[in-house]
Parts: sequence; C-alpha cells; structure tokens
Amino acid sequence: MASSDELPKNYDFAEVEERWRKSWRDEDHYFDHNSKKPQFVIDTPPPYPTGNFHIGNALNWCYIDFFARYKRMKGYNVMFPQGWDCHGLPTEVKVEELNHITKNDVSREEFRKMCRDLTIKNIEQMRLTLRRMAFSTDWSNEYITMMPKYYSKTQLSFLRMYKSGYIYQDEHPVNYCTRCETAIAFAEVSYEDRETQLNFFNFDGVEIATTRPELLAACVAVAVHPADDRYHNLKGKSLKVPLFGHTVPIVQDEAVDPKFGSGAVMICTFGDKQDVHWWKQHNLPLRKAIDRKGKMTEICGKYTGLSSTECRKAILADMKSAGILRKQEKLQQRVGTCWRCKTPIEILSNRQWFIRIKQQEIRDAAHQIKWYPEHMLRRMENWIDQMEWDWCISRQRIFATPIPVWTCTKCGEIVVPDEKDLPCDPTLTKPKHPCPKCGGNDFKGEEDVLDTWMDSSISVLNVTGWDGSGKPKIFPAQIRPQGHDIIRTWAFYSNPAFGCAHGQQAVGPDSL
Repeated sequence: MASSDELPKNYDFAEVEERWRKSWRDEDHYFDHNSKKPQFVIDTPPPYPTGNFHIGNALNWCYIDFFARYKRMKGYNVMFPQGWDCHGLPTEVKVEELNHITKNDVSREEFRKMCRDLTIKNIEQMRLTLRRMAFSTDWSNEYITMMPKYYSKTQLSFLRMYKSGYIYQDEHPVNYCTRCETAIAFAEVSYEDRETQLNFFNFDGVEIATTRPELLAACVAVAVHPADDRYHNLKGKSLKVPLFGHTVPIVQDEAVDPKFGSGAVMICTFGDKQDVHWWKQHNLPLRKAIDRKGKMTEICGKYTGLSSTECRKAILADMKSAGILRKQEKLQQRVGTCWRCKTPIEILSNRQWFIRIKQQEIRDAAHQIKWYPEHMLRRMENWIDQMEWDWCISRQRIFATPIPVWTCTKCGEIVVPDEKDLPCDPTLTKPKHPCPKCGGNDFKGEEDVLDTWMDSSISVLNVTGWDGSGKPKIFPAQIRPQGHDIIRTWAFYSNPAFGCAHGQQAVGPDSL
C-alpha cells in the first residue's frame, strides 16, 4: 500500500486546478491608482451574460490576457477589467421562454426582477468559468451595466447629449420587429436570402409589379423613370388605388429601374428604405397600414386586424376575383430580419428618441485612433458612409436603462431630472420641480428604454473613471480589443459624444 506522501497514480487535474484556484491572489493583478508606473488600461469588451462563456469568448480573452501579462512584465500598471453588458432583448426573450409568459403578462417591475435574477445567475456561472481558466482579470474593476452605479452614467451621458442637441425625439421611420415589439438599430438587422413572389397587377390602367401587395392601403404614389417612354403620357396625372379607392399621384424619379418588373413602382409607407427616400424627396403623405404588433390598421378596411401574411393572401385572392392580377413570378430577395428572432422587419413610422449621426465628427474621431490592422479603419469608414438616418436609441421593451424623461401632461413639455438625482426611473418617480414652461405638476414618465449599446458605448469612460465632472482620471484607455463584427456597433457608437478620443487604440482579431 502506498504511503500518504507518495504521488497518486493518476493525475486529477480537476482537483489540482481547483486547489490552485482557491489559492489564487487576485490582488496581484489589480490596477494601482497610486502607482508611478506607466498605465496600460484595456477597455475589455463586456460580453452578454448568457451563462455560457463559449469557445469564441475564451479565444478572445486569451488574446487580451496575453496583452495584460506582457505589459505587466514590461513594467506597466495594467487594468484588465471585466464588464457585463446586461440589458436587452435576449434576456427578455429568455425570461419569456423559461416562464411561458410575455412581458405584458406581469408588472414591469416583476418582469425586470425576473430579468435581473436570471442575469445575476448567468454572470456567476461565467465569472466562475473565467476564474477556472486563470485569466489575470482585474476583478477590482468589474462592472455590471444593469447596476445603478453604471446606468446612472448612461443616463448622465443621455442628459449631456440631450442638452447639447445630439439627442432629440421625433416621429420617423425606423426598423421595427413586430414579434419583439420594439425598434431596432441598423446594426441589429440581419439579412437573409428568401424566395418571394413578384405580383403583376392592373393599377388603374398601369401595370405594377410588387412583392408587398399587403401594403396597397399604404400606397401614396406611383413612380416611373422620367426617360421611360412607356409612361411619358402619365406625367402630372393621378391613379386610383385598386381595392381601396384613394387617389395617388404619379411621380418621376431617376432611382426607378425601368428594367425591373413593369418599370412602374408603387411607393408605400413603408415597404423598404427606398420608399423612405421617395417619401421624403417628393413630400408624400404618410399612411400607416401595419401597427406595432404586425396587424393591419383601420385604413386597410376589411383587412383590418389581419397579420401582414394573412392580408397578403387575402388581397391576392381579391385581385384574382376582380380580374386584375395578371401574373406572378418567383423572385430571390434579400430580406432584413430581426437579429434575435429572425422575423422580417417592418419599417414603421413611430415617435422615437434619436442620436444625430454626424458623419464627419465620427470620421475625424476614427482617424485619431491607431487601428490594428490598419485596414479595419476602412471598415469603420464604410459603415459611416452607409448610414441612412440617425441612430434610434429608444426601445419598446422593459429590461434596459430607463430614459430619464417626463412629459408634462398639460403642455407637452419635455422635462428632465437634475444630474444629482440620477439614476432615476421615470415610470416610478416624478420630477422634483414643476414644468418650466407652464408650471404644471402632472407628468407622464417615459416608458421606452435605451438601446443596450448606449450602456456599452461608454465602457471606456467607465473604466477610466468618468463621473461627469470632467476628463476621466486615467483617460484614455490604451487599447480596445474587439472583433471586426462590432466595429459597426461598439466602435461606431463610441463616437465623440461618448468620449472616444485621442490615444485610444482599436484592435481587430487579424492583428493578434
């Protein structure tokens, strides 16, 4: 029999690793705010707390850990913080799935609590994985975006940007998921190849080809190319919309492709982004045919209350009965879908909160950063150039940073809290001062919440010590490692208004 001090026959890696983990000295890797050493601050990308720190996360954190360990050995005072980007739609969807409910089945506060509880559980699981992998994380600078200490800074950035004119509220077409019942940003739209039908029908004597017959009630004009001789005699005339009877003008526009379909296009509010451009350019009226739940509105007459899919089938059937449906052709199409649930998005006009996208300011800030590899700067520039309207930052959900705004019920004035009163939830509290316009004291709290990228976009300010009183104590961070896929979101949204400034480096995976 082997004595107790002999080595065991088999190596039990789990027992050994757990023993060493318990003896690990986290404080050996903490950032020393009083150190005279040169600083090296890493703006670590905060992962979404799904509970599963997956293989992609692990690979990325290995790269970041290499940086942190190397710089410590070179004599730097290193901060390798860990953040958790908590808010948002995936958690809400998961809570709904686990509890067999929708967000409307319980109170807002109860639903938030369910989301918070799930998030804390997931963070604990992922934190344990990180520790088991022995990353040299600076746990003294851990942050959780759903905690008041963090989201008060998100709200502060909102107030500062609102007062400076960067943030405004307006009715504007936005990408909208009718399943998740919320607006989504351009970066949250994923595109899929799908087969659809191109339907040719008689539109008051003019042949129209459309893939969206369900939007017929929302038709506001018919567009033709000015050089298309087939429609030269229609200039200045109007047409009556089949099945609905309202009259729409014929407009000429060089963006119309005479070779597609019949060369005549109906403009609906809104079938796609091109409709939005035409609507603005030709100063056309707004007709809302689809509501936030994906149901047809009252302007759709007998089709009211149908889903868009049901309405499409019904209208095509009625076109056949009326003898105006001439033919149908199969068509391959790129369809924008919700990144989370894959439901085709609609472009709906709603009152939302926006951040003004000032392309040149963002481009100037991007050129103040050193990019590794350098060609990733071009990817940022490409994204800047293709932005077609401002960033919609409001979401019609619950689990996210509350928008710190009230509306005076008497005069409609927007009222915001004092900075010292942050964080606040306007659905639970009232302003501490009367309406500055009319003196009223009756307010409606904003129920929409902020896009989760509003939280993570200020991570660099948070880790460098921003409290709103001026330049952060240890700003800038020296490096911001990230995958190239979030250049259009994390890097882009950290624009000048969020503090992305001189000295910061953006690192893509190709450089590691």
